[in-house]
Amino acid sequence: MSLDKVIEGVTGSTFITHVALSPSARQVIYSIAPKYHSVKQENATSALWISDLSPGSKSRQLTSGDHNDSLPTWSADESGVFFLSDRHKQDDKPGPAAIYAIPTKVGGESYAFTSKENKSAIGQFWLSPDGRYIAYVASREPTAEEQRKEKEKDDPIIFGDKKANAQLWLLTLTTRQVRRLQLGPKDNWHVQWIAWSPDSKDIMVLMKENSSLEFNESTAALLRLSVLPHAAGLVQQVCTLPRLSAGVVLWPSQDEISLLQSFIPDQLSSSITLYFRSSLPEGDIWKQYYGDVEDLVGIQDLHDGKTLAPMVAYGVQTRLDLLTSAGPKKTIWYGDGNVPDEYDIKLTKNGDYVLVAVVSSGTRNEPPELWTGTLASSKLAEGETLKLTEKLSSHNAWTAELPKISVQVIKYKAKDGTEIEGIVTWPKHKERKALPTVLFPHGGPYHRDTPDFDLKSYWAKELPVFAGYLVLCPQYRGSSGRGNRFARSAHAQMGTHDWTDCYDMLQYAIAQGWADKDMLGLAGWSQGGFLTAWGVSQTKDLFKAAVMGAGVCDWGMMAAESDMPEFEADLGGSWPWTENRVDQNGSPIRHIKGIKTPVLILHGEKDARVPTTQGITFHRGLRRVSGHPDNHQLIIYPRELHAFTEKKHAEDVIRRLIGHMDAYLI
Repeated sequence: MSLDKVIEGVTGSTFITHVALSPSARQVIYSIAPKYHSVKQENATSALWISDLSPGSKSRQLTSGDHNDSLPTWSADESGVFFLSDRHKQDDKPGPAAIYAIPTKVGGESYAFTSKENKSAIGQFWLSPDGRYIAYVASREPTAEEQRKEKEKDDPIIFGDKKANAQLWLLTLTTRQVRRLQLGPKDNWHVQWIAWSPDSKDIMVLMKENSSLEFNESTAALLRLSVLPHAAGLVQQVCTLPRLSAGVVLWPSQDEISLLQSFIPDQLSSSITLYFRSSLPEGDIWKQYYGDVEDLVGIQDLHDGKTLAPMVAYGVQTRLDLLTSAGPKKTIWYGDGNVPDEYDIKLTKNGDYVLVAVVSSGTRNEPPELWTGTLASSKLAEGETLKLTEKLSSHNAWTAELPKISVQVIKYKAKDGTEIEGIVTWPKHKERKALPTVLFPHGGPYHRDTPDFDLKSYWAKELPVFAGYLVLCPQYRGSSGRGNRFARSAHAQMGTHDWTDCYDMLQYAIAQGWADKDMLGLAGWSQGGFLTAWGVSQTKDLFKAAVMGAGVCDWGMMAAESDMPEFEADLGGSWPWTENRVDQNGSPIRHIKGIKTPVLILHGEKDARVPTTQGITFHRGLRRVSGHPDNHQLIIYPRELHAFTEKKHAEDVIRRLIGHMDAYLI
């Protein structure tokens, strides 16, 4: 297949999200959305799809896909589905998201449950377990004066302004009446997440002071309030958290809640852990699961009054556990070559566990699709695990035409003896011997590569493989999947173990005879972009070509300019105004002299996570100090944030990545 065809497939791809089993676990509904859009497109679009789970069933489209229909949630009686949509118009444009409902029978028409006149979009909603209420969040409606100022562009940005803070609202489904739930002294704080009590009488509310990401590192509060009319205004503060980590709270049993937080709650570079505690303020006893040597990557509530189903990363592999606060953990599904993404799980009245999951497999070259499987609870007690046996969707069938690739998980020793995992990928039709090679470190750093086959990204590790390259993906220290000590290695240690773990995988591949030492490339996005900049600053001319995508060159500047300043200062090790500038030790801009490797720098114009100044600064330094000014190029993409969304830009990134490697390696 030609590169043009690969690019067409990737940039035209869709992804599956918001997977939700019906209460009886007989049906599943989910959203399908295009990954990229045309710059002329008015709004993002997403369609709802539905499928039975009986053998031989295939999914069917429920909504048109002309609007942004998302977050499907089953009604209690399974007769219909609630969802968010912008299908109504305001000022001849798609309106702010409102809650709609649609019958699941063929031919059913959708209808609005909340006002189509509101100016503030609904951001998230939660149906009560008894099906009587919907709690949702939306910022307050703008005043007439604020609307006038917006039209006149009288809109100064005021740091810490609370206008965008989400408020909590309650919709009674039988009457369609809406009322705002007051939250006491913290009523002007931002509602991050809520959880219903199993009896539908109370709501647990996770809040922070301001909606801005910068306030994730301020104290968060967990409040409990009643929705019963006679108890209106009764708000209790259950506890405070030193910072907002994963930002999710669940209420699996009446007496206990669970939260996802850092393994050490006040640490920024830390693994993700599941905590249980009392749902009452006085029960300040915490139980902790995961995060020591493995990490959480997802969580679902079985709604049986006690059980949660955490998705667990152990190294590059994944499994699904069942867990109550009393323990012990029971594994119900192992990936075994399947890499999961979205999932849902239910326990039926017959005692069967039903799982639906979006999975892909690199070893089998199978793209992400929706699968289901069932296991009797009696079989689980005997030690059996669930198998995904029925494929329900075929949204990525275009990948069947792609050249086949080989994927292998390896383990190698870092220079200090630490065992590190890596993913090696290469063209299946080629012998793995002296191949042109691209070292391809992931972003994050708290992230991981897996043996998947997911081609919806312009930065997918498979793309250089289709062009003939061996691709190395090291799971360097700071990555997820290995617990807190491994994740904590990122703190104040940029350019140390993270880079040597990457370099040691490259040397291992050369020693095995897989990689040609004279045809080496280096490329990464975000944190991978930093490792690219750091790698060329340390090796000068080892790599024949490098691509720095949205990468960091100066950690002090990152702490000053990024939308997550505390996190960036934690990685770099200091603020730009502190006396001991640890951040400078790991900043590539301080080691720019003598870089001969041709560096292609790609950056989004509106990137708030890694501001565009990082790419500009590195390019200016390369031109003025490296000694090889003509080797380097800077490309800035208008309107793009940290992750690109425009189709033409995604196409251009792929062409430039492959073209830059081809120009210098082959």
